[in-house]
Amino acid sequence: TLPEICSEQDEMDFLMEALIMSKFNHQNIVRCIGVSLQILPRFILLELMTGGDLKSFLRQNRPRTNQPSSLTMLELLHVARDIAFGCRYLEENHFIHRDIAARNCLLTCPGPERVAKIGDFGMARDIYRASYYRKGGRAMLPVKWMPPEAFLEGIFTCKTDTWSFGVLLWEIFSLGYMPYPCKTNQEVLEFVTSGGRMDPPKSCPGPVYRIMTQCWQHCPEHRPNFSAILERINYCTQ
Repeated sequence: TLPEICSEQDEMDFLMEALIMSKFNHQNIVRCIGVSLQILPRFILLELMTGGDLKSFLRQNRPRTNQPSSLTMLELLHVARDIAFGCRYLEENHFIHRDIAARNCLLTCPGPERVAKIGDFGMARDIYRASYYRKGGRAMLPVKWMPPEAFLEGIFTCKTDTWSFGVLLWEIFSLGYMPYPCKTNQEVLEFVTSGGRMDPPKSCPGPVYRIMTQCWQHCPEHRPNFSAILERINYCTQ
């Protein structure tokens, strides 16, 4: 929903997001049903996703005292595969998302029949504001999900989303923890540009962590495309 009192730039961003979402047609992208522009407040109508956002879902399913997580490794891999399918669709259509993260993915339902979908193209910035770093003007940049070339030079390509997907994988297998634990955004900038990378989450399978590190290659050309990522995820499910 667009607030009734907003800037001209906010209105342009809203209309651009509505236009972008209306063009997508894929089982792992949240479907845009319609847009209301005639009366205030203006809003985008999306398909109902009763499972909520992926970040909250993962946190709710963390292990507790004497109670392991209800999510299996295979279920986590299926979630990752769903998002990779959506990312491949965006890549094939030459669309750069720029903000692939658990907070921006939604689930059709909380149960085992769940399907994960990429569900945000600009609306989540006010929900998880602490995850962002303000850099120049009004832009809120998700530093902990960005590769060096993006936050140093402002360069965004499909391989930007590949890096972000590696961080999303880390979120999934850590069950929703904040990436780069205990590091500020500024510390992450310095850590990543000096070649630092996150350790694997606890109990993360080795082949899954290898996918993460491949996504985090410093040189964008050395990062896999999403077809290759899907092949590697499928291998992990066998």
